Amino acid sequence: MDKKNFDDRWLYIPIIVLAIYLFIRLVDQSKIISIFPLDKYNDWSSYMSQLHFLKVCGFHNLCSYWYNGFINLQISQPGWYFFIYPLYLITNNVQLTAYLSLILTLLLSFIAIYFSRNKLNLSKIKVIAVFLFFFANAISIGNFIRLGKVHEFFGWFNLIAIFIFLLIYKDKKIDYKFLFIIPFYFFAILSHQNSALISSLAIVGLILIKDLREKLKVIYISLIPIILTSFWWLDYIKNFFNTTSKTILVSNTLTSINQATYNDNIVATIIPIIFFASLYFYLRSINNRKKEFLFLLPQSIIAFLLLTRLIIFVPFMNHVFPDSYALFLLFFTILMIFKIDFSIFKNYKKFIPIILVLVSLASVTLNIIFTPSFIEHTVLEKNTLSVLENVEEKFMILNTPSRRTSYPEAYYSYAAIYLNLSTPSGWYPSMVSKDYINKLSLPETYLKNRDCSSLKESLYGLEAKEIISYDDYCKVLADCEFEQRMNKDNVCLYKIK
Repeated sequence: MDKKNFDDRWLYIPIIVLAIYLFIRLVDQSKIISIFPLDKYNDWSSYMSQLHFLKVCGFHNLCSYWYNGFINLQISQPGWYFFIYPLYLITNNVQLTAYLSLILTLLLSFIAIYFSRNKLNLSKIKVIAVFLFFFANAISIGNFIRLGKVHEFFGWFNLIAIFIFLLIYKDKKIDYKFLFIIPFYFFAILSHQNSALISSLAIVGLILIKDLREKLKVIYISLIPIILTSFWWLDYIKNFFNTTSKTILVSNTLTSINQATYNDNIVATIIPIIFFASLYFYLRSINNRKKEFLFLLPQSIIAFLLLTRLIIFVPFMNHVFPDSYALFLLFFTILMIFKIDFSIFKNYKKFIPIILVLVSLASVTLNIIFTPSFIEHTVLEKNTLSVLENVEEKFMILNTPSRRTSYPEAYYSYAAIYLNLSTPSGWYPSMVSKDYINKLSLPETYLKNRDCSSLKESLYGLEAKEIISYDDYCKVLADCEFEQRMNKDNVCLYKIK
């Protein structure tokens, strides 16, 4: 592509802005190495504990730490855990391992894009830009760095590798080298349901543009990782409908606009519009429009379903987060923009540098506003950890005064990893049924209502022996004739007599 059609100098300022902010967020998140995350805005604690469970319980074995026993990695996707487990054995530090996996995934993703630059017709500056526009945007930083969806993040490395294969073989015959897509598709399936579905949709685009013989080659090769991963997904599907997983339609955040769903609705509106605008200019600036349109048809359908919110009603597809679909569209949008012949659109060309700078600044601004920095321990967390050290039997945490900084589920992860403690609750509700989740909510309700009899009955039913609670609820437990074991300022530990 002629440089005068897309001047690499347009990318300098966006690259600097996004690179600096990505570095700042990575440094901030590195606190996780020494401080266990106990706040509400993190999935890190859940995945770190499940990595620990792989070590102490094994794969597909009964694990007693959560929910009064569950089959480990039966409902959780095991891809990231398998990938990072050797590093965990080396470091013997689950927090360090989790953070290093973040850095390693970023590094592998950059390497995949960089070494494919010639076949994708990308300059070195564009490679850096693709990487930063994708991994340093507000969606990626919020989901992968701050929230810590590390298993899905690893899935995205494999998705990017798959996309690169598809883009290369879009314009060439399927040969033996296409077999190298197998390990990436294998881990995409095992890493997350989002990456499993998105990778399959992307492969459909390649199938659509090939002749019959080539179609069959792609299909046969794609079937290999599907068959190889059956050791996990057969059991997953068998048990899926007995858990809350079947009822969790994450796309339902698009059904209403409120503080909790505001970001999803913005993303599901803006990204599809940008995708369609880019697709329009891209198709107008190339010759083989039909082929390119068919190749990008799965992405176009996703963009339409997101924009119209019809995605909510499509089975299976409504189990994928809107953010994941947005990233799927964003990757191809970035590449389309870099391949548009802007000499055809001279009236628009002068706006491109301004738009790129504004997009990068807007992404950083949104992240600063909506994505909190790493939350360190307050006095509340320090006191709770001190009390937790004295727990001896199955326990629950009830009525915490601040779920923002003290998330009970995060303590259940900490207790399992560092104190070898079990709880009838846990930090991965997809493992259990909706009825069980409802039972877990009862003790807090009964404690608030000072219903001593029902509180004890619900705890007996859950096999909980000890309770950590706070402030006035400590007095309620005493009035209900629970045995006091410890007090630390406003935090207390009680045992059922």
